[in-house]
Amino acid sequence: MPTSRPRQAARERIEDSFGQVWPVHLTGFTDLLVRLRAEFGGDLDLMLVLAVIADRTRPGDWTPELLTYNQLTHRSDTGSPQRPINLQSVAEYSGIPRETVRRKVRMLEQRGWVMRHEDGSLAVGPAAATDLGEATAHSITYLAALLTALGPLHRG
Repeated sequence: MPTSRPRQAARERIEDSFGQVWPVHLTGFTDLLVRLRAEFGGDLDLMLVLAVIADRTRPGDWTPELLTYNQLTHRSDTGSPQRPINLQSVAEYSGIPRETVRRKVRMLEQRGWVMRHEDGSLAVGPAAATDLGEATAHSITYLAALLTALGPLHRG
């Protein structure tokens, strides 16, 4: 897929100032992974399976500019229907063996973080936003550090 002009320009700005951005990314990303590993009981594959399901089932008419963090994590309705994804698709995209994905999905279902529809497709469950609030806060901290580091590049 070709890179858009704004994305290419941003990439070039980051490459030109990599010495400034990379340490912030490395420190923040490492801290985020350590914290997420703890949140998921040491099981990063469990986290990855949930992340793939969340990413790949996001509605096609997603409008990020209309949702704040609070609106997104505390919605009483399901909004637009999630796109379907199955175990095989999660396994193929993530590179995690299908049987491992099946076991991880079962664990996520038991926690209420993933739901399985009648047709076998998977969706993120409502308990995920509530139960993983601290993990989301860690992600926001990481993104805030990146935004701060990238801010001067964006204005420049």
